[in-house]
Amino acid sequence: MERTIRGLAPVLAAAAAGTALLSGAPAAQAAPAHSAAVLEVKSATWGQLHVGDCEQDNGTIVIRSDGTGDWSATTLTFQTHSGDVWHSGFDFKTTAGTKLFSAGTFDSPRMNDGNPPPRYFWTKHFTFDAALFGAVDIFKTNQHSSC
Repeated sequence: MERTIRGLAPVLAAAAAGTALLSGAPAAQAAPAHSAAVLEVKSATWGQLHVGDCEQDNGTIVIRSDGTGDWSATTLTFQTHSGDVWHSGFDFKTTAGTKLFSAGTFDSPRMNDGNPPPRYFWTKHFTFDAALFGAVDIFKTNQHSSC
């Protein structure tokens, strides 16, 4: 027995077309139809840094053209009696070296030593004036750290 409901066929066809369009893209990439802006990203990674008894591995700073940013790193301490904390702050500059803005200070979780020392992965989110994004030379970014 076949049953036809008027008006349902166009709705199903539109839903199928929408599904076909989005099936190849992750949900995070599906933007509202009115949004034509492309999000630009700049990032820099520091290898291994040492401050006192502490170490930072693969610290990465990411900024986006929408004025958001993220900092992530893995840190550890080789010797502590009270728990160490890694502190990082950043100065973002132009190609000519002119300071545009700062972000941080960002603090790691309290770290303890061990044999081998535990590794602490952590992230921090921040915002900045999106109008400055285009002027940032990400490779001129200075990280200031203490532990």
